[in-house]
Amino acid sequence: MIGMARIKKSEESIVSWKVEGKYPVRIVANAFDETDATLADTLRECGEGEMPRVLLVADYNVVHYTEGLGSRIGHYFQAHGIKLAGPAVILAGGEKIKNDNRQSAMRVARAAIETRIGRKDVLLAIGGGSVLDVAGFAAAQIRAGVKFVRMPTTLAAQAEGAYSDYAALNEGYVKDAYRLPSHPDAVVVDVAFTRTVLDGVWRGGLGECVRYAAIQDAAIFKWIADNADSLAVRDEDAAKELVGSMIASRAKKGPTDFAQWSALRLEAMSNYRLPPGYALAIGTCLDGLYAQARGVLKGPDWQPVPALLRKCGAMQGLSHSKRLFAQPGNILMGLDAWQLTTGSMARILPKAIGKSVVEETPDRAAYEDVLAHFMDTMLDQPAK
Repeated sequence: MIGMARIKKSEESIVSWKVEGKYPVRIVANAFDETDATLADTLRECGEGEMPRVLLVADYNVVHYTEGLGSRIGHYFQAHGIKLAGPAVILAGGEKIKNDNRQSAMRVARAAIETRIGRKDVLLAIGGGSVLDVAGFAAAQIRAGVKFVRMPTTLAAQAEGAYSDYAALNEGYVKDAYRLPSHPDAVVVDVAFTRTVLDGVWRGGLGECVRYAAIQDAAIFKWIADNADSLAVRDEDAAKELVGSMIASRAKKGPTDFAQWSALRLEAMSNYRLPPGYALAIGTCLDGLYAQARGVLKGPDWQPVPALLRKCGAMQGLSHSKRLFAQPGNILMGLDAWQLTTGSMARILPKAIGKSVVEETPDRAAYEDVLAHFMDTMLDQPAK
């Protein structure tokens, strides 16, 4: 693994540990291989030694683009004695299901009620971050909370969302306006799904990994830079290495909300057409330039970050965001929204790759100046 040996692998090549003593996180190469009992064992643990009934919630994009997934799930469930409580709930995926006046969450909740899902049963969600949010939101409300197992399928959801302790839905232009505590009982990460996600989703996931590493873990940042070519072609060993190291780092260092204030605002301003990973990549560059303007960060120390984001393809949302940066005052409203969400204006800023500092109060004039020149500055920077 990257840096220290933070992760132990069993003979079955399963990576497993617990997050804050709350729930296990396991990484496998093919969760629905009938010879791999990881998922079945995880469900049985949730059932306290007995196999629970399962309500399956799945991302349409995952089902559509992963050839034969439905039949493989059926064969796996049959081989391991896993009983479906009823028909699977298929959700469209993408940010739109978080912004549909809670209709998708209610679909899941109604299905759970109609199939008599109880406190000893399990809601199993397979999909990207939006599907996990919707399913988690429903699971937290059904009978005051039913058992919930996440199977994230996108790189961003696997590397970052495995540790999310809440589920959130949008309200119009307010991203993640509704939040509920939603602690899963377990997370099973199947890196095989990274082979079938859309190119833009994969690139956005790499951007999310670069954002995290740039502020939290210099060793992971260097590893991504050294292995960017393998990651570009979705080499499975490289993907597994990256996901495992990201999860291990987060278990040790915790998550980071670096660059999220602007990313959340940019997503909302684009009517959620700007993918989350692309928005975070732009936000990373924005706060990097702001940190330089504030004298917190030296430009040469940070230059590898936007260069790596470009190499990973995570800056492809930049050219489509010109109209958003024509409204700098609108973007800065994200600071006010951030205060409403977190209770303060404090934000994390980079000091160097892998190092950070907290700024309690933003300098709006400095942000205005950075925003005024942001597009010209970024579009003038070539990829390396």
